[in-house]
Amino acid sequence: MEHIKKIPAIRWENGNYQKVEEQTVKDENIYFHIDYLPPRKFSTYPADLDDFAVGYCLGDGLVNSIDDIVSIEIEDKYVSIKTKFNHGKNDDENDDEKPELDRDVLSYQCIMSDSAGGWRSELKNIEAIDADLVVNASEIIANMKRLTDKAEIWQATGSVHVAQLVYGNQFITREDVSRHVAVDKVIGAAAKSGFDLSKSYISYSGRMPADMLIKIVRVGIPILVSNAAPAGSGYDIAEKGNITMIGFVRGDRFNLYTAPERINLDG
Repeated sequence: MEHIKKIPAIRWENGNYQKVEEQTVKDENIYFHIDYLPPRKFSTYPADLDDFAVGYCLGDGLVNSIDDIVSIEIEDKYVSIKTKFNHGKNDDENDDEKPELDRDVLSYQCIMSDSAGGWRSELKNIEAIDADLVVNASEIIANMKRLTDKAEIWQATGSVHVAQLVYGNQFITREDVSRHVAVDKVIGAAAKSGFDLSKSYISYSGRMPADMLIKIVRVGIPILVSNAAPAGSGYDIAEKGNITMIGFVRGDRFNLYTAPERINLDG
């Protein structure tokens, strides 16, 4: 597996201990330069960056569909994204006047990603999702187990989050050190594959705060499933956005918090 490194450790168990070698991920800072906006920095597992770019632009409301993205260029850890909206461009500014980036100082000048709550948590207007997707309760349990089984990097290191987008009998799974980036990656991959997001749902590892639910509302996904807990802010957004939010999927049980009509509890 790429981007995996071995590190020394001491394993303690029941009063006994020994020196061992463990595996962890090589997380790196990735820089997004979107149109004329200030560069954005993310700590990420540097794989599937094209999926991440598409999913981030959709989830952050920078584009309405994948067709609004003109180009994505990836060079090492630098991702240049052009959209048809030319975000941040002044009306009197020519394309050839765009300043060159000094990559040596990017780490000091970038806007940090919003994985701790940021732009997404500032969304004022929530439009409720009207989607008729219905999923059996037994499928929620089975697909959370599938999520764990497919989490190769997590199984090897325990150092990442994993997200899975389910569209009928098709699945997309991505992993990252950031739960937000993992979800962005599956959204981007699904958009590239032409999936109908209103008939899809996401299961992932990680809490469910407002900024995660706002991402889901923006792209029109009606169901979010996690093995972890909801935050109060996430619950409020789920209610306003008519998102079916499921948490604490453990073994053969889960908690269903909002929009229960999308889950067939007898199925």
